[in-house]
Amino acid sequence: MAKLGFLYKFLIGICFVATVNAKPTKPAPPDHWSYAERVHWKEHFSACGGEHQSPINLDFASAIAADFPSMMFYNYDQVLPEMLTNNGHTVMMSVKSQSNEDVPFITEGGLTDPYKFFQLHFHWGRDALSGSEHTINGQPYPAELHIVHYNTKYGNFSEAVAHPDGLAVLGIMIELQTRDNIAFRHLERFDDILNPDSDKKSALTYPVPLSDLLPDRTGTFYRYNGSLTTPGCNEDVIWTVFDTPIAISQRQLDIFKRLIDSEGQQMEGNFRPVQELHDRVVYYRSEVSYKAL
Repeated sequence: MAKLGFLYKFLIGICFVATVNAKPTKPAPPDHWSYAERVHWKEHFSACGGEHQSPINLDFASAIAADFPSMMFYNYDQVLPEMLTNNGHTVMMSVKSQSNEDVPFITEGGLTDPYKFFQLHFHWGRDALSGSEHTINGQPYPAELHIVHYNTKYGNFSEAVAHPDGLAVLGIMIELQTRDNIAFRHLERFDDILNPDSDKKSALTYPVPLSDLLPDRTGTFYRYNGSLTTPGCNEDVIWTVFDTPIAISQRQLDIFKRLIDSEGQQMEGNFRPVQELHDRVVYYRSEVSYKAL
């Protein structure tokens, strides 16, 4: 019996030492998410299960004709100090200072207030068959550009996010072409941000005027109310999605895929599938129909 008692104490001691020496598992932060688990977003971010989510399929046949005036782009031709950031989910470009009076903003086009530029970012796929978040008449594109603005009446982006009319995002489809697009000259700085780091920014040697990233035709677009396409999926976005794409070469698109995501994997397929429309109405603004009014 004495031997059994000694053995019992010995095993307990081993368990205690193992417990003390074991490295604690670091829990994921509450706001952690990944595209690999996008079907589970709504379990951790309740808004992601809402009925006014983005992206959606934009169907010309069911869209309602709208008589919005032309959208106005102010300071979109300005060359400002710009920074690139890899946030672990995409690459973002922003201006160095939001207090600069020349920061671009948009008005009109059915918007009731001026919206100031905050940042732009991209979504892309593993191949040329998918990558855009929105689809147009069921067709996906290899990539999509989002130019994010906030409503100036709320003062800043953080305050604007809390309001249904807080954000206005321009969605621009990206298709492939054989030659490089000079508008994507910011790609030369990607080597500085291959790994995600929210504090690390790379200054662009050749800043890009936002006008270079707009499609040739901005007078025709889809409009609907939706959400951010990443957690927390706030339903506070007025979406304007142009039906004329811009272009990028396969070589340039492949540079995006060299980036590393927050999981330590190659960053590709960073798009959310289309969501249900539910009770929302999609409007379509046509240059032809507007001029005829």
